[in-house]
Amino acid sequence: MKINSVKLNNFRNYALAEIFFNDGLNFIVGKNAQGKTNLLESIYISSVGKSPKNSKDKQIIKFGESKAKIDINFLTNAGKKNIEIYLDKQNKKSIKINKLNVLKLTELVGCLSVVYFSPDELKLIKEVPEDRRTFLDISISQFDKNYLYNLIKYDKILRQRNAILKSLQSEQSKIEQLKLFTPQLIETAEKIILKRLEFIKNLAPIAADIHKQITLDETLEIEYSYKLKPGISINEDLTKISQNLLQKELELGYTCFGPHRDDLEFKINGLDCKSFSSQGQQRTVALVIKLSLMQVVYNEIGEYPVLLLDDVLSELDLPRQNRLLEFATKYQTLITCVNIPTTNLNYNKIEISNGSVV
Repeated sequence: MKINSVKLNNFRNYALAEIFFNDGLNFIVGKNAQGKTNLLESIYISSVGKSPKNSKDKQIIKFGESKAKIDINFLTNAGKKNIEIYLDKQNKKSIKINKLNVLKLTELVGCLSVVYFSPDELKLIKEVPEDRRTFLDISISQFDKNYLYNLIKYDKILRQRNAILKSLQSEQSKIEQLKLFTPQLIETAEKIILKRLEFIKNLAPIAADIHKQITLDETLEIEYSYKLKPGISINEDLTKISQNLLQKELELGYTCFGPHRDDLEFKINGLDCKSFSSQGQQRTVALVIKLSLMQVVYNEIGEYPVLLLDDVLSELDLPRQNRLLEFATKYQTLITCVNIPTTNLNYNKIEISNGSVV
């Protein structure tokens, strides 16, 4: 997969700009606050439909303007494609793929596959379980539409079940509704958990190998919090768990089990990365996870995503910088930086100043 060009109109600090990219390494260079990260953000939005910063659509329209547009041309194994994202302060955003209107966001996800890394990705290791579940969901959804549909279905059933649990605190007559939604929740939960377990099974050995190549002397392990039990299906296990937790759920008014409460654990040399690793080690693990995802997606769809690296080099020592850049030459990679590091590798330089290409 290769991005040929991105055209921005009133996006963040870009009034009007068109940027062209080459295969392999593309360094996006410039001083701080010139628009380098904004450029990567526009590409990410074109991939998953929302900002990696969780910004509202109104916030990414250039100050003083009412509308903005992202227009991206890229190449896949299936041929040339185009995505247009229209942002409007007065209306919901609209999307076109190859000039045809997209009615649902699910139609966009997976069209342009990207893997994004920024300094904020450290939260994948350090912060709350929700951040790690979000990583799982966005990653798998890029190559598995059924997983995305099951996520949407699960969220809908979960909200309905939680509403019933909350109302049962005052209306015991709704207990029959709870009996109806619980099996539906468990059935969808099983599909999500199975896919997550398969994803981690594929990701973990690739990540361990890349991590060893970058660090030379550290061993990385990745584990999903839900463990399969011998001789019992996930459906049977969750049914039993739901029965044991029912009284607690009635008291609290929300669902206490399921994939919306699961987590990932990362270990370096057998020790929990969140508790026992330095920030440098944690940052390396987060980066390795994203590099590993490149190969997992390739194994699923037969082509590599585009790798987006935002301000990653400044946090790595010189040997790790060099090993990272060697990895990055395998794909089309867009790297933002203040200064291009010394390297013998071929690269394309794009200089950004105040929302314009120099």
